[in-house]
Parts: sequence; C-alpha cells; structure tokens
Amino acid sequence: MSKYKVPTLEKACDILTHITESGISVSCLEISQKMGISRTTAMRILETLVQKSFLIRCDKRYKIGDALIKIGNITSLRANIGEIAFPYLKKLTAITGETSHIGILSGDKILIAKVCVSPLALHVASHAGSLVDIHCSGTGKVILAELYKKDPLFVKKIKFTKRTKNTITNFRTMQKEIKNILNSGYAIDNEEYHDSIRCLAVPIHFSNGDIVASLGITAPAVRFEKKNAPKIYKIISVIADELSQRISSGI
Repeated sequence: MSKYKVPTLEKACDILTHITESGISVSCLEISQKMGISRTTAMRILETLVQKSFLIRCDKRYKIGDALIKIGNITSLRANIGEIAFPYLKKLTAITGETSHIGILSGDKILIAKVCVSPLALHVASHAGSLVDIHCSGTGKVILAELYKKDPLFVKKIKFTKRTKNTITNFRTMQKEIKNILNSGYAIDNEEYHDSIRCLAVPIHFSNGDIVASLGITAPAVRFEKKNAPKIYKIISVIADELSQRISSGI
C-alpha cells in the first residue's frame, strides 16, 4: 500500500465510480454496504460530495451532480475540440487567406488540435497533432498569458529553448511580453519559432472566463507585416467570440 494513499479519498472515488457506472441514485445504506464502511462514514463522504456539487441529494438518495457532469463535458470537449472548431477555422482561413489552427495546453507544450491550410501557393504548413513550445508560438503565448494571471510562477517552470534570434529566452522579458498580451488581447509570434513566419493568436474562453484553447493564423512574414496585427486581431477576435459561445453552450 502506498504511504501517500488517503483511504477516505479513495472511498469517495469508489463511490463516484459506482454511482456513475450504475446510472441510478443510491441511499446511504446501500453505499455503506457496497463499500464496506459504516453508515456514519458513508454519510460524511456523501454529504461532502454534495457540498462540492459532485452529487445531488434527493429524497435521501444520491445521484451524479453538476460538477461531475461538467468535468465529463469538458473532457469530452477537449477530445473533440478540433472537430468543433473546424467550421470556424475554415471561416477564418476564407477571410484571411492564411492557415488557421486551434491549440490546447498539453503539459508544458501546446497541442495543435486542428488546422485549416491556406489555399495560397505560398503558405505555412502546419500539422494537427503536433506539439509546439509555449513560450515562442503565438498559440502558446496567449495561453501562457492566461495561465500567468492565476499562477505567475508558472513562467519560471518553462525551458526557454532558443528557436530563432527573436525567441524570448528569459523570465523578465517574458513577463513584459505577457503584460503586453493581456493588454492587447492577442499574442504574436514575431518570427520567434521559425524565421520568416509570423503567427497571431487569441484566447478561446468558457463562459466563466477560463481559457480552453487558442485560435490563430500563421503566415509568411512577407505577407503578414507586424503593423497589420491590430487589423488581423479584429478579424480573429470576432470568430473567437463565436467559437467561445459555441463551446460554452455545450457545457
């Protein structure tokens, strides 16, 4: 037995699993008998789960609550976000002419969940399923900025791999960059990941304001001049708002 094991927490997990798999409401007595614990212990665990909205109590019986349902929906959303976002990516590419993509946090990297490739002869080739650095991609930096608001020390955990001469490679400069991102509402990869390539990305939020993903375009620097960033931001932000509303309506 692991020395880090918490028996009461383990029983709470077992209870949630049992109620979820059975698909029916259960009584405190049924849980006591099923888990081999006293009714007092069962009651304490059940009521704690009710207080945290993992369970709902109705007529002295317990069933799955909103918090657990939301976790399930969010997990499903992350697994399917590429397909959900693809119509919006197509719209963004049609308007801008550039390759668009959506990315989600995966550990300390960004997973490119879906890509809509530019129809132009000269375009950036991105691939769904690839992992990119969080500190030097537009898609990553916009998520990093949102994470920074909740945990400023998260930035210190990053390995600042140098990709080009423009890559930010230290904590202080990244802090300044993050403040600019939070003020402007978007992040730019200014030839920081690949030479001659720029990316602009914006956050996709749940209705409660938490970030779920980032939406962006990637283009050759000769076609995407940095001075045009505010104009491109206006286009992307409209579609990002539409996608945020679509995502929030499904959870």
